Amino acid sequence: MLWWTCAAAAFASPVRAAAAPVDSYVTYSGTATAARSGEFLYRENHVLHYRDGKLTGRVVLYTCSDGAAFARKTVAYVDPLSPDFALEDASTGMREGVRTEGNVRQVFYRGDRVAPEKTGSVPRVDGLVADAGFDAFVHGNWQALMAGKSLSMHFLVPSRLEEMDFTVQHLRSDHTDGIPVEVFRLKLAGFLGLVAPSIDVYYGASDHTLIRYVGLSDLRDQSHDNFNARIDFRPEERKPGDEQSMRAALQARLTACR
Repeated sequence: MLWWTCAAAAFASPVRAAAAPVDSYVTYSGTATAARSGEFLYRENHVLHYRDGKLTGRVVLYTCSDGAAFARKTVAYVDPLSPDFALEDASTGMREGVRTEGNVRQVFYRGDRVAPEKTGSVPRVDGLVADAGFDAFVHGNWQALMAGKSLSMHFLVPSRLEEMDFTVQHLRSDHTDGIPVEVFRLKLAGFLGLVAPSIDVYYGASDHTLIRYVGLSDLRDQSHDNFNARIDFRPEERKPGDEQSMRAALQARLTACR
């Protein structure tokens, strides 16, 4: 629908149509394998929605080895660093995320099909990062990280209904499948950082797109332990999408992997 704006009648300016918003979509996929054994775990298929060049939404459909969808994540970028999101896994019954109702933001978590949902208020912490907001954090602090600064980050952990303090730093420059990459490490701050596993993310040196993720996954096995995964995103699979591809990801039926 077009909205019209009118200048003051005294100036007799012509009526002009406001520019309609421009929607665009991007799709890409990643393959998750066990970090140690290399065994196939799942595929994740992303559809990104941009409005006037600004990222506004994302749907991630997780698929089994036979292509059947078993989990889905929806992301609404109400805040680039701390978006609303909902992750649902049909294999385990796990649900987690952040939702906004009116002026209230709430974090929620359910470990399996029979567990009650736990909820809490999203912590009021400056610069809070949640889920896919980590990507915006890296992009927004690229120069500082490349200059060798170790940055503090408050990262929301839905299963705990609270944020935890992490540090992010540039680890090294490297190559992945012939592509120059910059590797960053995310780890818990303080003493826990000495014993807890870290997460390494590989970004293209030139375009800053995610190439590889190594560490604990959002998804869990049947014992409710997070997968320790390596997820590879092949740049050549990054392609323009459309509204239909996002709708299909939203409507796909979820079923447990066999």
